[in-house]
Amino acid sequence: MNRSKSLLQNKNPKLSTALFSLKGMFTWLGLALLRVLSFLPYEMLMRLGTTTGNLIYKVSPHRKEISKINIERCLHLESKELDKLVKLNFQAVGRGIFEMAIGWWGSDKKVKKLETQFINKHLLENPTTGVLVLIKHSTHLELDLRLLSQFFDLSGMYKLQTNEVINYVMIKARNNYIKGSLTNKEAMKAIRWIKSGEIFLYAADQDYGSKVSKMIPFFDHDAATVTFPAFLSGKNIKIVVADISKIENVYEIEFQELQSLEDEEKFLANMNKLYEKFIRKEPEGYLWMHRRFKSGTEQSIYPKWSGREKRREKRREKRKLD
Repeated sequence: MNRSKSLLQNKNPKLSTALFSLKGMFTWLGLALLRVLSFLPYEMLMRLGTTTGNLIYKVSPHRKEISKINIERCLHLESKELDKLVKLNFQAVGRGIFEMAIGWWGSDKKVKKLETQFINKHLLENPTTGVLVLIKHSTHLELDLRLLSQFFDLSGMYKLQTNEVINYVMIKARNNYIKGSLTNKEAMKAIRWIKSGEIFLYAADQDYGSKVSKMIPFFDHDAATVTFPAFLSGKNIKIVVADISKIENVYEIEFQELQSLEDEEKFLANMNKLYEKFIRKEPEGYLWMHRRFKSGTEQSIYPKWSGREKRREKRREKRKLD
């Protein structure tokens, strides 16, 4: 496809005084250390990541409980297997911190050394229409993006984090390998980009709230499922679910096309089924810490996190004043 008139653009992050608050300075120090460590060999980083994950497992009771609830509901494991998978998941989260560092700052030479295997690579090669690529929140998501960018010109959508330093560094790093990016508040512009023929990444596997979602089965439990992909179904746009699973240090990249359907709920159910299939492929590498079933009638299944709720309330009040 001729992309000479591409609409893609990246927004350069701006420095602000908030980046240099006391909290911000601690974040800068942590990221500086992480960047230095990113020069270590991959195998050493993965060992360091496993140790980091074990530490997070010990000091994060709320996250551990959320992960345990989600895994139990979705995979129906026995007690010992459940506890084992939760711990393996935290180890993967620890490794994901250093995979993020490789994704953000690793040299092209270092990234190209990582072993990748493709299944159905042709689905994204030489597209004749725009392509919406649905990705999942793996523990190694940032490295997933970098790996995909070696083979395809990508654009995508992201959600701003509450930590402004993280936002600044994340956007600045991604701008080096993602050709165009939008926030989750720019859906209409995203549609224009896709219709113009771009390959656009979108993660549709989390709960983004009832206003933009429908309750659709996810591992046999109703979960708020964002309707954005279904809206694009049947509009001369190819929709592909992408999976990157890490199997014995090989990043297996698989694409599977979702067929267009007029029935919105059936389309979303098919989408969730594909997500389920790919999550089962590497269950320890999925971000189970997200409260996937927080909307609807079952909000009380997760532990109360009073400190977090207070911080969220403060942010809501601040937005009202702004």
